[in-house]
Amino acid sequence: MDDFISVAVPARLANLEYNQTLVNRNFLQAITSIIELSQPRIAKSDLIRVGQNADGGYVISPEFHSYVCLNLGVGYEVTADIDLIQNGFEIFAFDGTVPNPLPEETSYHFHQKNIGYEKKDERNINLQRIFQTYLKLQNLDLLLIDIEGHEYKILERELNFVTQAKQIVVEFHGLELLGDEQFSERFISILEKLMKSHYPIHIHANNAGGVLPIGGASWPTILEITFLAKEYCSNVINFGPFPTALDFPNTLARPDVDLTPFYGMEKNYASLARTVLGLP
Repeated sequence: MDDFISVAVPARLANLEYNQTLVNRNFLQAITSIIELSQPRIAKSDLIRVGQNADGGYVISPEFHSYVCLNLGVGYEVTADIDLIQNGFEIFAFDGTVPNPLPEETSYHFHQKNIGYEKKDERNINLQRIFQTYLKLQNLDLLLIDIEGHEYKILERELNFVTQAKQIVVEFHGLELLGDEQFSERFISILEKLMKSHYPIHIHANNAGGVLPIGGASWPTILEITFLAKEYCSNVINFGPFPTALDFPNTLARPDVDLTPFYGMEKNYASLARTVLGLP
């Protein structure tokens, strides 16, 4: 009998009803604002996927004219770069943490540099210098930003260069910090500025990060957002479902994260938010 109790009680405590995140008012207000700002619009062209059906793939619009891409944060998984090259793209890639993953590709211009702003670090380079060096980037179709948390600094300091791209894909990290007022205000400010020239057209949770249980739904700590210049978007809201048919789990060993409770027509997480915020 003792053996039975020692097994059953921990199993019971692991049930989902006990896995609740202690949310505060700022956290829920921040999520509500972020959802409003990142709610996808319907693009004028059907979206496509480039890269493998796992981590490293991106969902984007096929609205290409210059076929020029700037990739910040390459890593070792480059199936998206290969797909883009096969479709006629010239890619300028920067990552100080890996060697050139495609040394034989003549249209792949790799630089072992990180985007950074400490002048003493010779491995750092900023967007201003990149754009001044490579004039082709002045007519930029696609900007990929996956730099493990450093995206906020770039989007704050050099947004004028970022928004020169017709299309921007950003992986936002650290969303477990939304309860921190300074972080949430910083993130919301970035989204508000991006929305002046671009609309979000696709969202996907990276399941390689954790999730925060909120009102029976799971909010991701890493969120991938594709932005497209407004002229290529309709003003029609896309309520999903999310993930879409073009999406796949970043980590195949885990299920994909359902964002529909946050971005769907009926935002199910909101019942908890209204209670905590004291709203009817």
